[in-house]
Amino acid sequence: MKVLVISHNVFCQTSNMGKTLSAYFEGWDKAELAQIYVHSEVPTSDICHNYFRFTDSEIIKSIFTRKSGTVLTEKDIKRDRVDSRIDTGNAAALYQKARRRTPFIYFARNLWWKLGKWKTKKLLKWVDEFSPDIIFLASGDYAFIYDIALKLAKYKNIPLVVSCMDDYYLYNKNAGRLGGKLVHRRFMKQVNKTMAYASAIYPICDKMAKDYGALFQKPCHVLCTPSTIEKPLAYEKGNAISYIGNLGYHRNRQLIAIGKALKSLALDGKPSCIDVYSAETDEEILAELTEENGICFHGKISGDEVLRIMGESRIVIHTESFNERTRKMVAYSVSTKIADSLASGTCLLAYGPAEIASIEYLKENKAAFCITEEAELEEGLVSLIGSSELQSALVQNALALAKQRHSGSINRQMIKDTLEEIIKQA
Repeated sequence: MKVLVISHNVFCQTSNMGKTLSAYFEGWDKAELAQIYVHSEVPTSDICHNYFRFTDSEIIKSIFTRKSGTVLTEKDIKRDRVDSRIDTGNAAALYQKARRRTPFIYFARNLWWKLGKWKTKKLLKWVDEFSPDIIFLASGDYAFIYDIALKLAKYKNIPLVVSCMDDYYLYNKNAGRLGGKLVHRRFMKQVNKTMAYASAIYPICDKMAKDYGALFQKPCHVLCTPSTIEKPLAYEKGNAISYIGNLGYHRNRQLIAIGKALKSLALDGKPSCIDVYSAETDEEILAELTEENGICFHGKISGDEVLRIMGESRIVIHTESFNERTRKMVAYSVSTKIADSLASGTCLLAYGPAEIASIEYLKENKAAFCITEEAELEEGLVSLIGSSELQSALVQNALALAKQRHSGSINRQMIKDTLEEIIKQA
């Protein structure tokens, strides 16, 4: 079985999509994998040896030259690179501006991909030589990636499946901006065309599977984020309460609320602040991450340090905001850190609205101590911090859930089995 993966990011360990895709396909026969991706990145791992890369600058030039795309093979893999991104200067600056995701940026990028020439003889020759049996699309919030996947699936007359790692369909974050509704309608027009052709959807959580199954009328195979931790971390536990990860979507506010509650409680012999580890650079956010607010901010740490901090902590935190707009934006999000937190052997505290997929998932499986109301924060912290028996019970539930649903080997086998069945029925 040969699988053509189409995604924004290359297989790698530096972007969330790249890491998740790597976990999905790790250990596959390299002759069975090829990837088309659309960022200024180079391959850095041995998961796959056969790539076709487009960049935005190539596509813009192709409006006039009608040429684009680069074939990359095993010799082009840069195993010694820490970061897969290769854009610098103006190209890097343009990328940062594009991350703002305004209606104009969506419109402009989709337009130049529509006007540009991506479906070249060079690409079709590469696709023909690989001869895929199925296309695995890692979805995103730009219409052009769906157009590429659909046209290539029809060109080869093969099935297509769509992996959904975040919600781009039910919530329009630009609805209140000029042109936001129009851009989203055009996006959904292309999404619906692609989903109509697709054989199945791979949502990242049960909540998404239920709602997407109803929305698109397609079979859904839940594909939880695989953990990178194979057994509980062997570090001696301290008393620290830690948060590791990004501070976007108002998570900083949630952490400050927890920190202030800890300081107010002043529990005997227990932490009076949260240790926060993040690559955050926003000065407004950093200005509030103070000991007065119950926060000890430590900045960015390496992957090895993440595991050490997680293993040595008594409790690690997952949080989502109670802000009305933000909770809609993250309604289906399941943080990539959750899988590792569950498998780490450290107790997990989840603080946020009950209807958000990640909080709902942890609560239903009793895999974390979940506080879902702001008024219950202090009482909840006292209950959790004061009971080692409760912490141990939650850890055991978390480990069982990690083994059942976040095992890399189990997920990879599920992908293989379902793709083979789809190919067989095509």
